[in-house]
Amino acid sequence: MSKLVLFDIDNTLIKSSRGHKAAFSIAFKKIYGIDASINIIQYSGMTDQQIIFEVLKLKGLDEEKIQSKLNLCIKEMINAWKSLNDNEIFILPGVHKLLEILFKEHFLLGLVTGNLEAIARDKMKRLGINHFFKVGGFGSEHINRTELVKIAINKAQSNFNFILSNNVYLFGDAPQDMRAAREAEIIAIGVTTGIYTKKQLEDAGADMVIDDFTNTEKILNDISI
Repeated sequence: MSKLVLFDIDNTLIKSSRGHKAAFSIAFKKIYGIDASINIIQYSGMTDQQIIFEVLKLKGLDEEKIQSKLNLCIKEMINAWKSLNDNEIFILPGVHKLLEILFKEHFLLGLVTGNLEAIARDKMKRLGINHFFKVGGFGSEHINRTELVKIAINKAQSNFNFILSNNVYLFGDAPQDMRAAREAEIIAIGVTTGIYTKKQLEDAGADMVIDDFTNTEKILNDISI
């Protein structure tokens, strides 16, 4: 496995459901006694921990108060996600075919997502693609997305004898993904399947930008299969 290919999840691999958003609101109410929706902030590209802090600070809580119950909030979010009935999610065009080819060609595949690991893995399982991803950096492991990239790479090195040598690629739909890749000194590939434009992704440091995952041949060429 000479190359590591990492993917963001929401708006990169999938269109997510309302269930993830609802899980935040349920946890905010139960753990902090706060009625709040994550729609009060621009949450795209944030880790789940960042979202928790930003929403609750806007609602008047200080960081110490938020931190004191953060683990409880995370647990409640996972419980809420599992109990909700509106967790319908959709894989984006071209994703399954690309993953199958990369897996067959012995690329090491991973996730770098702000999602809590339990929620991220459950989304992938529901779509039948979880088995492709052998490593990952998840929002339950760190608040900072750059650190999540490094966590995923470290897991690849520790568990699969991966040798880092300008051979890690990160696909993402948000500027935060591109900046994290640049800060971790890996190759950033933007995908305009979210709310951000090609220019916004390029300005954030994308080495290249694609429209979506339907042009499999071009993507394979881009990562030098």
